[in-house]
Amino acid sequence: MSAVRESSKDTKADALSRILAAAEVEFAERGFDGAGMKALAARAGVSQSLLHYHFGSKDKLYAAVIKSRSSRINAQRLEMLAAVDTSSEDGLAQVFRAMFAPAFGPAGGGRAFARIFAGLIAGNERDKALVRAYYDETAKAFIAALQECLPGTSALDAAQIYQCALGVMAMRLPRDGRAERLAGSTSHEEERIETLVRFAVGGAKAIQSEANQQGG
Repeated sequence: MSAVRESSKDTKADALSRILAAAEVEFAERGFDGAGMKALAARAGVSQSLLHYHFGSKDKLYAAVIKSRSSRINAQRLEMLAAVDTSSEDGLAQVFRAMFAPAFGPAGGGRAFARIFAGLIAGNERDKALVRAYYDETAKAFIAALQECLPGTSALDAAQIYQCALGVMAMRLPRDGRAERLAGSTSHEEERIETLVRFAVGGAKAIQSEANQQGG
């Protein structure tokens, strides 16, 4: 286990940043139940007492990791979403691109947070509460944009489209290479994102078509 050595010159911000980075990796590798505060402190290169001083408990540290990473992802998502013209021909693709791309970029935290995120999607009550706290408002903005792009689609249909797209994204975020292995090929990050976009657009339009037929 690699650990960053504690330095007397560390500022509080430096220490918190190192703790959150180390905790993200520890939770990703061991899961919430498997991660211990002693191991978390060792990975961050800080004393266990300092860890407890700043966060108090493992639950609070886990929540801080989710809050820190989700704030970066969601800020970029909302920035991209604000630039989308939902009335344009490719407006729907733009919405999904704004949804997917930040999670695959630097803001997304790479494979470590991808594992944590996958757990949040199908998590327990603790995870569901964190999703409500740190993701729901951004989700509502995307659901509203989906309705603008898909006239005749109900809020429930748009929410289900969003949730399904999120689930597919969570499957690809870990970059485990399975699709490439099965295909005997390789892919780049942009290709993965665009494949997700095409898949989501196709599914969303199919749901819209069915909704319009039922409504007509």
